[in-house]
Amino acid sequence: MLSRTQIKDIVFSIPFLKKYYIKRRIKTTNDLIPLDRLDEELNKAEVVLLDNSIDKNIKVGLVKDGDDYEGYVKERSYYPKYERFLKNNNIQYEYYDIYKSDWQEQAKNYDVVIWHTSSDVSTQDIATNKIYVLEKLLGIKCLPNFHEIWTYEDKINAHYLYQRYDLPEIPTFVTHSKEDALAYIEHCKFPLISKLATGSSSYGVDKINNKEEAEKVIKQSFSHKGRKTYFAYQNQKDYVLFQGFIDDATFDLRIMVVGDKLLGYYRYPNKGDFKASGAGNVEKKAIPAEALELAYKVKELYDATFLATDLLYSEKDKQYYIIESSVFIGVDTPEQLVIDGVAGYYKRVAENSYEFHEGKFWVQELTLKEFFDRSQ
Repeated sequence: MLSRTQIKDIVFSIPFLKKYYIKRRIKTTNDLIPLDRLDEELNKAEVVLLDNSIDKNIKVGLVKDGDDYEGYVKERSYYPKYERFLKNNNIQYEYYDIYKSDWQEQAKNYDVVIWHTSSDVSTQDIATNKIYVLEKLLGIKCLPNFHEIWTYEDKINAHYLYQRYDLPEIPTFVTHSKEDALAYIEHCKFPLISKLATGSSSYGVDKINNKEEAEKVIKQSFSHKGRKTYFAYQNQKDYVLFQGFIDDATFDLRIMVVGDKLLGYYRYPNKGDFKASGAGNVEKKAIPAEALELAYKVKELYDATFLATDLLYSEKDKQYYIIESSVFIGVDTPEQLVIDGVAGYYKRVAENSYEFHEGKFWVQELTLKEFFDRSQ
């Protein structure tokens, strides 16, 4: 069976089908912006300027993210927000096609490469390898850098970091040993959650109710072919990632941290489900300092330019648990934090102390400001 991505690739290769797809997407999904309205959309946010000037000779290679929609740009595309920041700060840039065979030769034209990578397995493999070459071998500064891309959409690598720094993640078991996995399910508490190493919007997340279901996941994952996933070209192979099921969590809380600024919102699952990510049920309101401080601590230990951490709260345990963290997220609006109808951000002024500042900002622009500030 073909995946949605494969079907879309076929559709986009046939001009009249591509045209029909775009027209239908505009009507049904409404997530494409005409290029002649792009500035109007971007200008809903305040301009973000650098505090200090940078070398005028710096040149940026900007990688476009998202498909070519012929006269339209996807609402969640990062590159238009990056481009707005570069223009407003008079930073030289040009589009950089990092997928072509001459990508290394072209990279020599740039001092900085900015690339919002897609969250699929294939793109992550490409990005991890190429960013390593750009940063470690060619000496080019990258956003994300190699350390950041190593963690992006890889829940196993993120788990290693949480473990190393003794952060309060949901109790997690990761192994690449079949025997170890089978021994674990002899004594673990059910239900538990099985996750793919790579997956967003709750794809690849399954609730495992008993030992028999867990044993099936393990045997498939450690079989010759591995366990089928929603990626048609890659199976879950030679690992399992199990997390405890926090049965009294009623929401999750996404908190974004860039520098000393924090934004975020609450997400709720659909009735009868346990997964809030991807459900589309969002509430924007004040966030407790305890949650803000935990998200800030995670970002600092990650040493990330920007980091979004998803938390849930257990009333029974009286604490927040980390679900996962990501250097990229879906962003639909410059209002990522709203309190009593007013958009803005929290500024960290001291440990466990936060002030609310009003304003609408694209987090992509705040990220570039932080990136260039950190680079000087």
